[in-house]
Amino acid sequence: MSNYSFKARILNILFPAILEVYCSFYTPYRVWCIRRKRKIKVLFVLHSLSAWKSEALYVAMLNHERFTPVLAVIRSWQEDDRENIKRYLEKKGYAYIVADERVGFRKEVCPDIIFYQKPYNNLLLSPCFYVKNLYALFCYVPYAFHSVDEKWAHDTQLLNIAWQVYFENEQAMQMSRLLMRNKCRNGVVLGLPMTDEYLVSSGDSCNPWRPQEHLKKRIIWAPHHSIDSENWIVYSTFLEYADFMLLMAKKYSDKVQFAFKPHPLLRGKLNRVWGEQRTSEYYRRWVTMSNTQLEEGKYVDLFKTSDAMIHDCGSFTIEYHYTHNPVMYIIRGEVQDHVADLNAFAKQAFYLHYLAKSENDIEQFIRDVIDGVDPRKEERMNFYRDFLMPPFGRTASENIIRAILGDLK
Repeated sequence: MSNYSFKARILNILFPAILEVYCSFYTPYRVWCIRRKRKIKVLFVLHSLSAWKSEALYVAMLNHERFTPVLAVIRSWQEDDRENIKRYLEKKGYAYIVADERVGFRKEVCPDIIFYQKPYNNLLLSPCFYVKNLYALFCYVPYAFHSVDEKWAHDTQLLNIAWQVYFENEQAMQMSRLLMRNKCRNGVVLGLPMTDEYLVSSGDSCNPWRPQEHLKKRIIWAPHHSIDSENWIVYSTFLEYADFMLLMAKKYSDKVQFAFKPHPLLRGKLNRVWGEQRTSEYYRRWVTMSNTQLEEGKYVDLFKTSDAMIHDCGSFTIEYHYTHNPVMYIIRGEVQDHVADLNAFAKQAFYLHYLAKSENDIEQFIRDVIDGVDPRKEERMNFYRDFLMPPFGRTASENIIRAILGDLK
């Protein structure tokens, strides 16, 4: 082993512990300083448009006298989504900067608080990346609901050194207390800002669906990206049902609109499996059929204005329940394989789905949506009331702002 490799290994072992000790002593003083400021500068670091789940919090801070929120667009280690992000921000009229994450944010912004998008982004695993930004406090808004009882999802460097990590309910935070090195002492149950967008009435939503000659049921198909064995999770049923879903769209073209909402990473993996030409042609078919469309960006308005969804994405098993609409999960393998790593909260959400293991199951669900057959509706409504509403009778964004200011009462 080279001397350099040995030093790198020692650094990777010692640095997390040193960093956590440093932050545990530094954080209380920094919190005291920040709360005394007239204006608190908050940086939202964006590298994936579909994973930006703190927009409601950004808007709330934009309208709050104590905050100056700033958006920074960076390149992701998984995909370069910068152009999509910039187009969306410009369309919404949000100011932003394009940043180089390798040099930190102090020179351009010098924020008091930084919100990152994903706790296990490879960029965030680099000791050098953290050192460049330790002058700020880190906060974390999840890009998906807490559902997986796996150490990789809970015990990351970012989550252990963050000042505040936000949870949707006490049940969702229980596993973090067991798996995190700091026992989730920085966890706060305040709700998640992504849910604030669902709590706004559908009448206030933009309608992303293509105009049709008459009213049709609107069904989303949202396949996961895990089509290869390289993933630590293999949920995707896309390869098995890709052609069948096009067939369903054609067969029910007079009664149903279909929105193809693939995971952002699916296209890149399909390029390797199918080749770019076949992949592009498949995506093009969803764009060109009269009753179909392709959705690759923000999706809350799509969900809110839909009638049902078919998917195999773990992150949507809870989130889609905010619409109160029927939802189907396509099973790959055995049901117990899908729930083995889920916490109790996520298992409840999963079993409120209609489950499919065949083409016949999927087609029957489509027919039921057309006919308005939904025997699980009352169960979903009870789950929504018991687990999905933010605490304190306020939006999650307002709760987080109050927590930052030290005024949760």
